[in-house]
Amino acid sequence: MVSGIKQNLTRLLSWYAFLHAVTLSAILFVHFVLNIDMTLLGKPGKLLEAYFLDLLGRNIAISLSPVLWLILRLLTGSARILPWRF
Repeated sequence: MVSGIKQNLTRLLSWYAFLHAVTLSAILFVHFVLNIDMTLLGKPGKLLEAYFLDLLGRNIAISLSPVLWLILRLLTGSARILPWRF
């Protein structure tokens, strides 16, 4: 039973880290490459900006995914950067 819980928790953490990295990359691309202000995207833009900048802070938002992948690597032996490949 414990291994099932551990497997589900690692799967959840790996998906969270992956989606966090993809979303952060998309936000940086929209902001710096396309030069679009996040507030122009309406409510979703404001929510994403509040999540990444206000809730997490700049340093934690950038380093969250690599830290989760490092923790997964230390605990399970696999970083699981691509969560669908176990």
